Amino acid sequence: MAAITNFFLVMSNDNAETVLRVGAEMDYLSSHRVTWVVLTKDTETFQCKYCVHLDLTVIHARPQEHNQIYNYMFDKYAQSVLYRSRDGLIWTEEEMEAAYYLDLILLISRVIVHLPGEGIGPIFIDCNRVSPYEGSHVNFSGLIEQLPMQNDSGVYGRWVLDDVSYMNMALRIAWVNIQAGQVKLIQKVATWTSTTGIQMESGYSALTNNNGVKKYIIVTVVQPPFMMKTVVDNTTVYYGYCKDLIDKIKDILKFEYELYEAPDGLYGTLNDNGTWNGMVNELIKGNADIGVADLSVMAERESAVDFTVPYYDLVGIKILMKAPKFEYTLLKFAAVLEPPVWWCFAAAYFLTGILLCLFDRYSPYSYQNNKEKYADDDETRIFTIKEGLWFCITSLTPQGGGEAPKSVSGRLIAATWWLFGFIMIASYTANLAAFLTVQRFESPIQSLDDLAGQYDIGYAPIEGTATLTYFQRMADIEEKFYTIWKDMSLNDSLSEFERAKLAVWDYPVSDKFTKMWLAMTETGFPTTFEESLARVRASESTTTGFAYIGTDARGCHVVAALYMWMMMTTTTTLKNYRR
Repeated sequence: MAAITNFFLVMSNDNAETVLRVGAEMDYLSSHRVTWVVLTKDTETFQCKYCVHLDLTVIHARPQEHNQIYNYMFDKYAQSVLYRSRDGLIWTEEEMEAAYYLDLILLISRVIVHLPGEGIGPIFIDCNRVSPYEGSHVNFSGLIEQLPMQNDSGVYGRWVLDDVSYMNMALRIAWVNIQAGQVKLIQKVATWTSTTGIQMESGYSALTNNNGVKKYIIVTVVQPPFMMKTVVDNTTVYYGYCKDLIDKIKDILKFEYELYEAPDGLYGTLNDNGTWNGMVNELIKGNADIGVADLSVMAERESAVDFTVPYYDLVGIKILMKAPKFEYTLLKFAAVLEPPVWWCFAAAYFLTGILLCLFDRYSPYSYQNNKEKYADDDETRIFTIKEGLWFCITSLTPQGGGEAPKSVSGRLIAATWWLFGFIMIASYTANLAAFLTVQRFESPIQSLDDLAGQYDIGYAPIEGTATLTYFQRMADIEEKFYTIWKDMSLNDSLSEFERAKLAVWDYPVSDKFTKMWLAMTETGFPTTFEESLARVRASESTTTGFAYIGTDARGCHVVAALYMWMMMTTTTTLKNYRR
C-alpha cells in the first residue's frame, strides 16, 4: 500500500469520514505523498474530526449550473436553504437531484408540446378505482424523433443521447481547506466537462497545489558524530550533525518529518542480483522520501537516487589499530634488565661489602691489625660493613671507591668487584639503548602497503560501506586485468613474436588488492563501527589482532594510521522522482 498516492472517495460524507479515520490510523492523512479526492452528493459543510491536528486541502467536486437563468434561480434558492452554511457555495443532495429531475422534466415537456397531432392534455385519475385510460395516445416514434431537436440547455447542461444517454454536465472543482478539523475556506479552482476535461481557473496551475503542511519520511543510519541516538523516558531521541542540519532545513522550508533507521542498518549497496539494500532500498521502494546520513556519493547510487550538494568533503580512508602502551614510572630504568639479574646484582653487592669487612678485621696484613706499619700513610681506612658497602657502590662511579684495602685478600675482593661492576655497567648501557630503540619501532603499520605485507594483523571494513565497495572493485579490476593478460598470453592467433613480448618472469599487474580482499574475507566484516572498535580494542598488541579500515577513526586505546589513499564526499540523498 506504500505505492498508493491518490485516494478517490465516491461516497457520502459519513462514509468518507470513516475512510479518513482509517487513513488517520495509518498516518496517511499527514503524508504529503497522498492526495485525497472526495466526490459526494452530501454537500453540507464538510467536517473532518480525525484531522484535528492537521492542515489539509481536500479536492471537492459538485455539479455546476449551466444555464444562467437557472443559475440565478438556484442561487437565490440556495442562499435561503444554505443560509446556515459557512460557505454558501455547495448545494444539498436534494437540490442537486431536484435540478436533475427538472432538466429531465423540461426536456420531456418540450418534446410533448412539439409532438404532431392532438398532443396530450391533463387527465384526472381516481386512484380508488380501476378504469382503462381514455385519454390521448402518445406517438413514441415521434417522441424519440423530437428528443434531439428539443434538447436545449437546462440547469446542468445538455443531454447526450446515444447508446449510453447521460447528462453532459459540468463539475465545479474546489479546494476545501481544513484547519484543525474545521473547514475554513472553499475556493473554486477548476471546471470539468466530458468534452473539455479539466480547465483551471485563472491564478491556478494544478489541482495538487495546496497550503497544507508537508510531512516527509526520512531514513537514516546511526553513525557518530553525524547521527546518534539515546533513550529518554522510553523514547528514542536522535541527535548529531545530520539531525541539526535537517532541523535547520525544516525551519526554513516549513515542513514536518518522521525519522527512522534503515531496517538492516546499511547505507545501500547494489547486490549481484541487481537489488539494493539499506537506505537506498528504502528510497527506491518509496518507504522514505529523504535519506539523511554520512552517505558517500557513488556512481551506482547516483543512478538510483538523487544527491544534494556535499556537506562533508575530502574524507580519506584510514587504518584504525591498537595503540602501543607506554608506561611512565619512576622505575622505568629498571625494566631494562630482568628482575633475576637485579636480584643477583644486589646479592653480589652485599656479599662483597661483608667480605671486605671480614678480611679487613681478621687478615694480619690489614690496616686494622697493623696500624704501626701504616702510621705514616696519609690515607687510612678501617672497613666496617658500612664502609665496605660504600666502597662497593662508589666503585661503580667515575669518582672511584677511595682508599683500597691494605691486605692482599681484601684487594683481591675489590678487584673482583671492579671487574664485575664494569661488566654490569656495560651490559646495562647496551640493553638500555636497545630497549628504547625497540619501543620506538613497536608500531610497524604506517600505510596500506605495510598492512598488506603482514599476516599477524587481520583487517576489514564495515559491511555495506563505500570502503568495502572500493576494495571489492579493486580486486575485481585486478582479476579482470589478469584474465585479459592470460587470454592474450595464451592466444594462439598471435604470432610467436607477439606472444614473446607478453612473456615475463613475473606477473605484470599488481595483485595487492586481490590478496587484501581474500584476507578481509577470511577475517570477517564487522556490521557496525562499535563492533569494529571492540575488535580493535580486544587486540593483544599493535602487532597482532585486528585493524579497522574506513572513514571513521576514533576511540580510546586505538591509534589511527592516517593514510588517505581514496577521497570521497559525504552528502544527503533524496528519492529519485524522475524514475
